[in-house]
Amino acid sequence: MTTTPAMPTARKRRRKTRTKTVNHRPPITASDLKATELDLTPGKEHLVCPDCSTWVPITGMLGTPKLVPHHTGRAKSAEPRRCTAGSNRRVTIDVDIADWGHKVAEADATAVGRRSGRVNRKPRSAVPTPVHRVALVPGPSARLLAAQTRARDAVNEHRTECGVCRTGRARCPVGRELEIRMGHTNAAVRLAHEQHESALRAAAAPTIPRTQQWRRVASDVKRADERRMKLPAGDAPLESPPVPLDTLRPQHPAR
Repeated sequence: MTTTPAMPTARKRRRKTRTKTVNHRPPITASDLKATELDLTPGKEHLVCPDCSTWVPITGMLGTPKLVPHHTGRAKSAEPRRCTAGSNRRVTIDVDIADWGHKVAEADATAVGRRSGRVNRKPRSAVPTPVHRVALVPGPSARLLAAQTRARDAVNEHRTECGVCRTGRARCPVGRELEIRMGHTNAAVRLAHEQHESALRAAAAPTIPRTQQWRRVASDVKRADERRMKLPAGDAPLESPPVPLDTLRPQHPAR
């Protein structure tokens, strides 16, 4: 029975290594790094390895700080590759933790200020006209469009045959008459298109309810009623004899 070897993966990085190996390269100076590339939280010291750009723990904070042996990729990733140039490299911590915290807070505030808090809402797409409404709207007739095509063809054919109209500087009587007819036909087609578009817009417009229509004129009607009530009795048109006020009061039977 044959067994398939397991695919090698990167091991989880240990925070405290027991190795005494020290990289021969010059140490990394914490002050040369950006505030966002360094983490000096007590017990969670990390920095970005300058060689592989990977966040790596710092071990030996009480003695000789150095980077732990690490891979170039994330932990437990396939095809691990050891970062030999950055592993066990010494680190010089010449940054105060309080100053580093202030720089991180300032960088965070600057990044938050660059982000816009405004919500840009997308415009609503236009609702297309229903098919049953489009079918009821008359458009330019095929006969009118055919007349426009015939008029344009007649002008083009005359210009190719007439020596006067071919130059474009003058028009013969026949060419002038053909162009006038073509202009009238084009104007008729343009008018039909405009009427068709206006009819489409009118069909797509929402129907205003009766209550909204009355609400628009309610204030004008109220003002007209108030002015009519303020008119003197002699100025009011008397189409019929005035009704006595006694007749408007309810008559109670005598007890």
